[in-house]
Amino acid sequence: MTAIAHGTRRRTLGPALRRGGWAAWEWLARPVHYRSVHRLQTAAEAGDTERLRSLLAPTVAVVVDSGSGDPSGLRVIQGVANAAVVLEHGFARVDGVLVDARSVNSQAGLIISRAGTPIASVAVDFTGRLVSMVWVRLNPVERRHWNSVYA
Repeated sequence: MTAIAHGTRRRTLGPALRRGGWAAWEWLARPVHYRSVHRLQTAAEAGDTERLRSLLAPTVAVVVDSGSGDPSGLRVIQGVANAAVVLEHGFARVDGVLVDARSVNSQAGLIISRAGTPIASVAVDFTGRLVSMVWVRLNPVERRHWNSVYA
């Protein structure tokens, strides 16, 4: 007989989701995140400020790391208005610079390269469907594992 016939509670998915829920969510949300990163990229490249702001969470932050290893090489930009300005400037179309959607640290991201040499890696974190954090690492010379592409 089943557990229902005995009058006991059926097992729910709650405990399993609590154990592996975050990993499952990350796996399920991966295609959504890659599409969101693409939308972020196209809005910033086009200079569409209103569309770009609609993709950002109210508490968004952009962290720019110069790659020097020195704490003075870190900059944190907070707020939708400031983040939009930095992202538009960083993704502005420039001759010889290519922005590719790639996996960065096993999450949705972008690689910015000039003449085939990476000059920056961009990882994007989300809160729901909105961008909550953008991590930019300039001169990512020692990074070799973010070159896998997910379509």
